[in-house]
Amino acid sequence: MGECVTTSGLIHDQRGRARPLRVLHVTECFGAGVGRAIGLRAAVLPEAEHHLLWTGEETPTASRWASMMRLPRTLPSRISAARRRTRELGVDVVHAHSSWAGVYTRVVSLDAPVVYEPHCFKFTDPALRGPVSRTYRFIERCLTMNTAAVGVLSPDERAIVAGMSRRLPAIEIPNVPTLSQPDVVDGPRRPSRLVMVGRLAPQKDPGYFAEVVAQLRRGGFTGDAVWVGDGDLGLRRMLTAAGVRVTGWLGPADLEAMLRESIYIHSARYEGFPLSILDAAVCGAPIVARRISALERTGLLMASAAHDVADLVARLLRSPEAVDRCRLRGEALLASHLPEQLARALATLYTKALSEESE
Repeated sequence: MGECVTTSGLIHDQRGRARPLRVLHVTECFGAGVGRAIGLRAAVLPEAEHHLLWTGEETPTASRWASMMRLPRTLPSRISAARRRTRELGVDVVHAHSSWAGVYTRVVSLDAPVVYEPHCFKFTDPALRGPVSRTYRFIERCLTMNTAAVGVLSPDERAIVAGMSRRLPAIEIPNVPTLSQPDVVDGPRRPSRLVMVGRLAPQKDPGYFAEVVAQLRRGGFTGDAVWVGDGDLGLRRMLTAAGVRVTGWLGPADLEAMLRESIYIHSARYEGFPLSILDAAVCGAPIVARRISALERTGLLMASAAHDVADLVARLLRSPEAVDRCRLRGEALLASHLPEQLARALATLYTKALSEESE
């Protein structure tokens, strides 16, 4: 029997001796959802020693990490930095977050097993041309050779990994809310504001959100429509022209206040599993989502076309009873996305990686 990782972040060797697990988290996009997800993974294993090799639009809080080092600028130097940092720290596991970090840590062999968490596979973007999507998928398949285990966010991602490699362990890692559970989770039974939370980027499809809002306004909706997040300036201008208020990123208290008074509409065209949906559920916001494969088994209200999403939202605007039923769907979703479940999944992921390395 090999080494085993506990749900607190300790590693037990074959003789039963325990010490802190040493993990190097690597990411090229520390910020927004990925940055928050990495922080949550470190937080639920508090006795582990978490190191960070990063770059991105946000600066991590130094006190949360055993060490922090920025990635250099070029691809070759980033690959070298991942190798060097793994060796210097003597880490047990390297945890690569998102696609480019998956390249830096897996294009060559490191001195520790690598677990890869894509946070969504780029080749699932329906807007990609076929040859481009197939190229991305081929690269991901090649990189599985230097992968000890994969952390997936949904059954859909698990099936994708199985299609690329039959030997590779794929462990489902449940995202958890970034907001704390409020004392009172019910918002108004007749919410009159529409909200989407996410980066202003093609993946989140602000144009789809704007079309939903336009459909509702043609039907008589006069309330506020808000996009929480920042990013592409052209997309910000498009939303503003469509009558959608863009707030930029909000702190936890302001985000909670916004969600508790709103219907949450998730417009992304592909995802791993969005933290914003869980935050909306924690705040008691009724949720309507665009139908995508990552959300198929969530039990949420969903539709594919913007006009069908608008119809679902219109029913919520008319019916307090429909709002109550919709909130229950969010509460049911939260039951399978708890911090203790995330800790168990990470312990399993790291244990699998260590056992693969020892074989």
